[in-house]
Amino acid sequence: MDKPKIRFLTSQDVVAYRELRLQALRESPTAFASSFEQEAYLTVTDFAARLSTHDNLNSGIFGAFDDSDRLIGMLGFSRENRPKRAHIGNLWSMYVLPKFRRRGVGAVLLDRALSHAQQLDGLRQVILGVTANNSAAFSLYKSRGFERFGLEHDALFVDGIYFDEEHLVLHFVREKSD
Repeated sequence: MDKPKIRFLTSQDVVAYRELRLQALRESPTAFASSFEQEAYLTVTDFAARLSTHDNLNSGIFGAFDDSDRLIGMLGFSRENRPKRAHIGNLWSMYVLPKFRRRGVGAVLLDRALSHAQQLDGLRQVILGVTANNSAAFSLYKSRGFERFGLEHDALFVDGIYFDEEHLVLHFVREKSD
């Protein structure tokens, strides 16, 4: 596979997005605050509403597409909308189909999202959360300069087990304005 194509998902991607999201929730329940059971009943229209709210540069879901234009990965990005927090971006819901892992798809998604974030005027940092036992994701984030700023104990409760979540931040170096 060549390098995946990365772009914001649109309402035209809703069926593929719904399918990928449900697979992610089913296959990796400890990686998401939501659950398969919560979202399985949602309709394509419900998922389309999620995508239509992301039709601006401050928020969206990046999709990774293989050579046959199949959606194989996703990563959400949103910028805080309150004026006192508008300098902060968030990454969420990173997922790559198992068949495409360890091929750089997650890295390309992350790099595209970070490149996008750096272009936004006034954005100074990006934060994210990662389940503490997800060493592959943590390694990827650390390789891009993310640093841990907190640990939330018992952040998720899945199948009778509590999971901690690490909170990571990446600060952008910005020129000082006079």
